[in-house]
Parts: sequence; C-alpha cells; structure tokens
Amino acid sequence: MPIITCPKLAVGDGEFAGKERLIEMLYNALQVELATIPLYLFSMYSINITDGPKRIDGVNARSQIAVVVKQEMLHLALAGNLITSIQATGPKLYSKDVIPTYGGKEDTVLMSGIPLKLERCKKNALERFLQIEAPYEPMPILSPEDQSADLMGNITSNTLQRAMLIPEYHSIGEFYRDLEKQIEACPQLEFGHKDRQFSSADFFDDLMVQITDHEGAKKAVYTIINQGEGSIGYPEAHYQMFLELYQKRKAWECWPVIPDPSTKMYENNKYIYQLSLAFDAAYCYILITIEATWQTSERLRRRHLIGNIHPIMLDILNPLAYELVQQELESGQNAAPTFQYYETDVERNGENDVDKAGVELWKAIKKHLGCAMEDASPTQKTSLQVIMGVVERIPWQAAA
Repeated sequence: MPIITCPKLAVGDGEFAGKERLIEMLYNALQVELATIPLYLFSMYSINITDGPKRIDGVNARSQIAVVVKQEMLHLALAGNLITSIQATGPKLYSKDVIPTYGGKEDTVLMSGIPLKLERCKKNALERFLQIEAPYEPMPILSPEDQSADLMGNITSNTLQRAMLIPEYHSIGEFYRDLEKQIEACPQLEFGHKDRQFSSADFFDDLMVQITDHEGAKKAVYTIINQGEGSIGYPEAHYQMFLELYQKRKAWECWPVIPDPSTKMYENNKYIYQLSLAFDAAYCYILITIEATWQTSERLRRRHLIGNIHPIMLDILNPLAYELVQQELESGQNAAPTFQYYETDVERNGENDVDKAGVELWKAIKKHLGCAMEDASPTQKTSLQVIMGVVERIPWQAAA
C-alpha cells in the first residue's frame, strides 16, 4: 500500500473537508515520517568512514543525512502532537499494521509509485530521496547533463500544472500543501490535550509546538513544509540537502550492504542474526516509547519515557547498525539493519497493553544481545557489553 493513501482533496480553497478527513490526512503525514526515517538512516549507516582518503567526505555526508533524520523526527513528533491535540489519545506506532515495510512491489511512498527501498547511499538511493522530497511531483529522469547540475530548473510551471490535474497525490509537497490549506480552513476546530504532547523542553527547543489553538496547528504544519517536504530554494530543505549530496555522491565510499535486507536472511550466521533481532527489538522499543508518551499526562512517567528516547537512538540503534554493516555475508555482501516489526506475545495475542509490550521488547533487546555475545570476538564482546549497559539503564516503566 502507498504511504499516502487518502485521495486528493475535492474541495475548493478555503473550504474545510471535515474533521474526519483532516485526521485521515494527519495519520498519512505521520506515516510519511515513519517511512522515510529508516530510508535515510539506512543510507547514513551504509557510508564507510573507516580510515581512507574519502573518510572526511564520508563523515560530512553522514552528518548531513543525520540533520535530515533529526528534522524528520521533529516532523514525526509534530504530526503526533497534531493528532493528539484533536483526539483523546495519540497515534499508535508499534503495530504490524503501522510499521512500514520495504522492498516489496506495493511498498511505495505515493500513488505515483516511488518505491520504498533500503539501499546504500549512492546514485539510486539519492535519486529516490529527491523524488520523495520534490515539491509537487516526482523528479524527472535525469539526463547525463543533469547528473552534476542544479536540478531545480527541471521542475517547471508546466509540470506543476500537470500535477494539479491528477486526482492522487504525486508528491509529499503537494500533499502537505493541501494539509496546510485544511488547517487554515478550520479555525473553529478545538485543540487540546497539551499535557500529552511533546514540548520545547523535551526536544527541538522552539521548533517543537504544543498545539492548543489554530495558530499552533498552522505553525506545526508550516515547520514541516519549510524544513523538508517540498521546499525549494530554502537552504535547509531536505530537497536541497539531498541535491547537494547527489552532486557529491562519488566523494565517499559505502559498505557493500545488502539492499532491502530481512532478519531471516541472517539465520545461518548466529552473531549477525542475533544482532539483527536486537536491532529490530530496539527499533520497536523506541516506537512504543514515543507512542506511550502521547498516551500519558503523568509527569514522572513522561520524564522517564522521554529520557529513554535519546539513549535508544544514539547508544543502542546506532552502534548496532554500524556493527551490522561491517559484517560480511556468505554472498560477499555485508549485512545491514532491517527496521522490521518485532512481534511480541502481547501483539500476537491481540492485547492492547502498551506496558506489557514495552517490557517484552526491553527484555528482547537484552536477550538477543546476550546471544550475540556468545559468538562475538573479544573486541565485539566489549562493544556489545557497552550497549548492554545502556539497555540496563533504560528499562520500561509501567504506568502507576
């Protein structure tokens, strides 16, 4: 299924399509951020920054992608805040039906069929990122002359007019512009539940918006549009940042990582298999942590949940991913993180218990790290012990 599934708005400018349609669009916006974060992280992890003549360029490319990922995390939080401000509880992130999949025929971002593929940071991946972040429709196929040129001139007024005739959304930018119009057209809509939303004290300073009124809702969507989805000419827009990386794509080396990996692919190598399971469990652990933050107003619980997010991302997911991409497979390619759904007994049994699922995921990370250590070299074991120490410090805290 395409990530953006809602049909194009059939109402005129200034006309509100209704609360239900707005919520549908907000959930689609949330899915966009949830789908693109692993795409960009996978690409970042694939860059080889071990010693060599291209190391500095690799470090710079990683840093630039990390900026985009950080902004996508902000956009995810803003989309979730918007949903939480309208509904009594926030959106669900840890679910087999919500977590995006990659590499399949139906795994696309838009109706125009931009594929969701996990690939190393080279030409194909960067072209796809430009298509995803293009303002109004997917970026045209590049001619040889365009390979190192500024591509903004390829998006002409004619292509913009053609895009308006197509009933489905063919770019994230086009979708977000309609979402912005709907926010502007609903001054009568009530916003609330501020105590369940992420605040500027939690992350991102003044860029994080708690939505309590119409102006706050407009500011949140405006931030998302200006930073990424569809802004051309804005220096920090994602399109512009990926354009710069595309033009410099030969400046760094990548690990020969397998595209669109699955954890099942690693079953014949216990060390890699257990690392991948630990990564999947940690990925789901961060998703359920964010989800739970939108569901509670209890201050101590929120402080614990929010305090866990950075360690999971920086001290568990990142080092596990960098260890995976250095592991050679029998095929001659290297392993890579999969960003897959890790099933818990809670989900398998159809229970709606975020606390039980959170505890289970935390224990799963510990379990698989322990199993990986059994087949690790002394150097690898030392690195995994550091990660295990972080895991021990961020247990799940159930609601009082």
